[in-house]
Amino acid sequence: MKRGGTWRAAVWAAVCAAGLVVAAAADEPIGLPPGKKAGERRTVALEGGAQMTLAWIPAGTVSIAKGGVTFERDKDAVEMPVGGFWMGFNEVTRKQWQSVMGNDPSYFRGEELPVASRRGELPVESVSWDECVEFCRRTGFRLPTEMEWWRAHSRSILRGWKRWTSENSGGRTHPVDRGNPGQDGLADINGNVSEWCADWFAPFPSAPMADYAGPDAGTERVICGGNWCGEEWFDCSLRKDRLSLPPGCRYNNVGFRVCLDPVPDGDGAQGGDGTAD
Repeated sequence: MKRGGTWRAAVWAAVCAAGLVVAAAADEPIGLPPGKKAGERRTVALEGGAQMTLAWIPAGTVSIAKGGVTFERDKDAVEMPVGGFWMGFNEVTRKQWQSVMGNDPSYFRGEELPVASRRGELPVESVSWDECVEFCRRTGFRLPTEMEWWRAHSRSILRGWKRWTSENSGGRTHPVDRGNPGQDGLADINGNVSEWCADWFAPFPSAPMADYAGPDAGTERVICGGNWCGEEWFDCSLRKDRLSLPPGCRYNNVGFRVCLDPVPDGDGAQGGDGTAD
């Protein structure tokens, strides 16, 4: 995996080997209109009976400074515009994956959990980028771009979510955070499992590019976010210490969440911006 600075490779434990709105269908985009406010949630039915909750991420920008993402004010930062989009409130779970794909590749099965039904709420992991793309094809979703992931992260990082890292995870994943009704931001974006993004890995552009989605070709795909075996500080340093992996790799600390473009609403609008910043 590529990274912009030093990181302890040992934390990557390889095992390479809101009401119901609409049903997801293979090869067909889901018809959700733009959200009216940041954090608004919609629920989608998946094949096999599982459901997926999405949250509205309003349009805004991601600041790139000195080769990495920054949340500080920097006069030299490049501001990358990102349009509004829907993103999975949670990382994709074992239950959701099984519902669509009919198998369970996860290393962690949750035998230690006293409530058996919660075992399906563990984030799916040990899935390759290619397999995640196939999940998206079957459901009408897509993987987020790296800029979208960071835009969503900026809406979530200060919302008080618990992060599962090596300091508190007990060496395993945990059921995804269900969140409180009306709470802004996304659950588990600061930990539990790191997440595949759509982009090929490459240096960030030096000039603003709207809805930047990486280069057209490459050898490794971008991974974002901390995870159950990463240290507490890692999620913050990741802004400049970017990671990537070949798309066929599977790790038990890498999963994903889905993304969805809005369709025009009744007024022809392309995206509500809620509390965009």
